[in-house]
Amino acid sequence: MIDTSEAKQMDFDKWLELAMNDPEGFESARTVAIQGFLESIPNNSRQRLTGLQWRIDMIRQRSKTPMAACQAIYSMMWDQLAGDEGMIESLKSFASGSFSPPEARFNANILPFQRQLDEEGEVS
Repeated sequence: MIDTSEAKQMDFDKWLELAMNDPEGFESARTVAIQGFLESIPNNSRQRLTGLQWRIDMIRQRSKTPMAACQAIYSMMWDQLAGDEGMIESLKSFASGSFSPPEARFNANILPFQRQLDEEGEVS
């Protein structure tokens, strides 16, 4: 089992060798390296990046092939960079002085639910 410090010291060739010769060991080392990275960043960024890593892991898990996963992750990256409300659009609006924080994407009315009592006066 590879620990975080070993994973940090591995170069591309070592990662490639591990992936070719021991795919399960590669996945284990990859997980250790990612967790080590996430634990090293400030708390205010950790939750967002942990969520992003979860999304990436789910894409990898659901994809039929590694290439399909790569293409889906690549597409997700470009959407965040150049899509609606992406980084490029935000930078342009900031540079022009018209920057405003993005609006909440989800708005919902919260409905109050009345408790209903059965014939014996118990909450149902």
